[in-house]
Amino acid sequence: MNSRAKLPRAPEIPAALAAMSRRAIELHRQGQLAEAESLYRQILAVMPMHFDSLHLIGVIKGQQNEFAAAVPFFEQALGVNPDSASALNNFGNVLQSLGRYDRALASYDRSLALRPDNPKALMHRGNALRKLRRPDDALASYDRALRLRPDYAEAMVHRGGALTDLGRHDEAVAAYRQAQASGGDAERIRYSLACLGAEPAPPASPAEYVQGLFDQYADAFDEHVVEELEYKTPTLLVDMMIRALVSTERAGPLDILDLGCGTGLCGPLLRPLARMLVGVDLSPRMLAKARQRDEYDELVCAEVAAYLRGQPQRFDLGVAADVFVYIGDLTDVFAEMRKVLRPDGLFGFSVEAGEGTDFMLQATHRFAHSLDYLRRLAAVHGFAIQSLESRAIRKNRDADVSGYLVVMRRE
Repeated sequence: MNSRAKLPRAPEIPAALAAMSRRAIELHRQGQLAEAESLYRQILAVMPMHFDSLHLIGVIKGQQNEFAAAVPFFEQALGVNPDSASALNNFGNVLQSLGRYDRALASYDRSLALRPDNPKALMHRGNALRKLRRPDDALASYDRALRLRPDYAEAMVHRGGALTDLGRHDEAVAAYRQAQASGGDAERIRYSLACLGAEPAPPASPAEYVQGLFDQYADAFDEHVVEELEYKTPTLLVDMMIRALVSTERAGPLDILDLGCGTGLCGPLLRPLARMLVGVDLSPRMLAKARQRDEYDELVCAEVAAYLRGQPQRFDLGVAADVFVYIGDLTDVFAEMRKVLRPDGLFGFSVEAGEGTDFMLQATHRFAHSLDYLRRLAAVHGFAIQSLESRAIRKNRDADVSGYLVVMRRE
């Protein structure tokens, strides 16, 4: 017996609800998400198994980066209609944003079994395969998408990423140039080319790139960096700062600034030292996660240097864990940090270790900094190096990433 015959099916939708559904979809297309969701929910109050409303609320939640909230709507929608290629593709996108890459891949494969000529689903499938460290398979998926749609600039960009993963940098540059010629996101492509040495490196990663990366990463961030990447920088750095406080006989409580606070991994470590704890980050979604920890007195959505420029001298301690990997030229940050720290205030941060030049943009899209550069910045901006440790600060594709953990004192 076909098990699908037992699945409940929604009855025909009454004319009034059909009109409401059309109106909701039109509002959705216009970007009026709250209004569209309200109408979808009104329909579900009458017809709880209305497929379009379930599916499209899931889509709205995904558009709002509320990925966990989207999951039950997709699951219910696919319970009503398990053969919707569109819903399966959209559900895959949500699962991928939650870091559930195996489930995402399965959802894309189901979608493509129903509609094999969908270049978007093939591109998204390639992205999941990259996350699963299967760059050869990802490349094949992007190539299938581009055979169907040769001018698909976004797929060309991701194809460049897969080629970079494979170490085929010349081919990656060619892919990015092709995406550039096809009208792809110019700033993003220039940045990717700079990571491969084919364009001049910018002084920092583009703000939109960083915000978008971490907004999408927020729900999966803690689990991914702590468990998969063995990320221990917050603990190591705060331990170094506590030792520095003890050695200088600094008494608390302190006014503390956590730059690039992300989801707040440093928050529980800093809270016992703090009279006031302020977190700053560029990603609203990461800040929402930090807010759930209830450790911070203030959370601010801002770029690091811009935030510092607007502050008086009010902090005893500043922390920047895994932040400067997205800022190459640290001149402004050091200058402004000196202004906001009180005399003898401490500044602790981590960087990936570079050699030769002051800073370099790597193929990983992250900056590395040389020790000579950090020492020169300290001397120029009135900081004394209190402690410095060379450490493996995270993993990248199962290999240790070398870095420096540094604590400086404002003189």
